[in-house]
Amino acid sequence: MRSKAALWIGLLVVVSLAIGVLWTIRTAPPAGPTPWWWGKNPDFHVEGWEAGKEDATVAMTMPKKTVDALVGLGLKSSVSAGKHKVYLSQVHAEVERLPRGQWITMHDNEATIYVWLDVKGSTPAVRPPKPYGADSTRATS
Repeated sequence: MRSKAALWIGLLVVVSLAIGVLWTIRTAPPAGPTPWWWGKNPDFHVEGWEAGKEDATVAMTMPKKTVDALVGLGLKSSVSAGKHKVYLSQVHAEVERLPRGQWITMHDNEATIYVWLDVKGSTPAVRPPKPYGADSTRATS
């Protein structure tokens, strides 16, 4: 009976170590200099803007730890508004490498989608520009 318990405990330890190694590899910070967000509690932001709209069609803020967990577990996570969709696992590594105050801009049909990291309460707050004005023309700045 003791040998079975020892075998199960040993198997549990090996599986736990394997999960820890895979988790670390999948969610490791980018190589090179330490990212600006390291040691802070950043939020993952996604905004989708459609032509002719005054405000964002979709806006999402989620803790980076949650997005890391989704990516680490290999879950397919997406933010969607109608026919526009952003897969967080596809942009995760690219967003982590951005310098502070920068964002990723994606174009999906007639929508512009911004993805960025920011720390709550930071000054100045990171805010991408509105891509469309009230007259549904692109902003020039």
